[in-house]
Amino acid sequence: MQHHTVLLSCLLAISASACVPDFDDDLSRLTEPRLLALRSTPPEAKENTSTELEALVAVPDGQTIPSVRFGLCLARKPLTQLGPLNQDCLSPNAPDDVLQPLGAGTTVTAKLPEDACRLFGPLRPTQEAGKPSGRPVDPDVTGGFYQPFVARLGEAAAVGGIRIDCDLSSAGRDESVQYRQQYRSNENPVLLRVAPSGGDPLDETATASVKAGTSLGLDASWEACPTQSSCGDGFCTANEDPTSCAEDCTTPHGCTGSERYVSYDPEKRTVVGRREGITVAWFASRGHFHDEQTGLSEEEAADTTETHDTWSVGSEPGAATIWLVIRDTRGGQSWKTFHFQVTP
Repeated sequence: MQHHTVLLSCLLAISASACVPDFDDDLSRLTEPRLLALRSTPPEAKENTSTELEALVAVPDGQTIPSVRFGLCLARKPLTQLGPLNQDCLSPNAPDDVLQPLGAGTTVTAKLPEDACRLFGPLRPTQEAGKPSGRPVDPDVTGGFYQPFVARLGEAAAVGGIRIDCDLSSAGRDESVQYRQQYRSNENPVLLRVAPSGGDPLDETATASVKAGTSLGLDASWEACPTQSSCGDGFCTANEDPTSCAEDCTTPHGCTGSERYVSYDPEKRTVVGRREGITVAWFASRGHFHDEQTGLSEEEAADTTETHDTWSVGSEPGAATIWLVIRDTRGGQSWKTFHFQVTP
């Protein structure tokens, strides 16, 4: 089960796909609060702009959710150091110029540095006096770069990432223009419906009943995103802007499912059209789920908007909670929490 030492979640900047944090999905012996997930809203931002950071904390039934301490990591990771970020950012006593304090709570506001694309992105970092010239950060498999942040719950520290909207640095002029015309910042995915297989949707504000010793199949679904740009569909997508499609782009809004996006292929020197993969991580305070993560790869995501798992409820009656965390491959995520009464 979960540890009392420093504990790292996946940093999406180095992940091959949306990943499950390094947390046990079986919370049936939940005796203290645990940090399950981190998100930023919006999940992608430009330098010198703000985003809201939020933590999902699982607590034993009846307990109050404690505060989480957030910090923005400002130190680049040395080339000789392994791991997703500079290890100095994980120190509880890190100086402010290494880990900028953001406050405590379950939600705080963070402002990306004005040089985030040099610190953690595709631009060559400013050379420091007496030191060799640094190199740009390598992108993840989606072509993305991430501003790391740290969330600390007691002794446990988890690492999150805010995707940075940076211009291309190695592409030609035509490819750079094409990329900027087609790329749209990520939107957090959202679970639109969670329901027992063949049943009515669950309500986050209500307590559902389930019998001890049974298994409950659950379906989770998200929004169907358009397969091509069409002015008037409510989404500001590739090649649309306030001039060409004021209806959709005066106040840009993305899709909360598997979005289309583009990345730059430096080997082929071309802009490539892609579609986000979607995964769902399943957590339970009693019993366990058959799979700790389900979902769809980028190649599969165009075909369906639903995934499924089975909850083995456990033999003991009492209060129970399940948490579902939906993630896309560009670092976006959100979650749903549902309460149950397990009856004899």
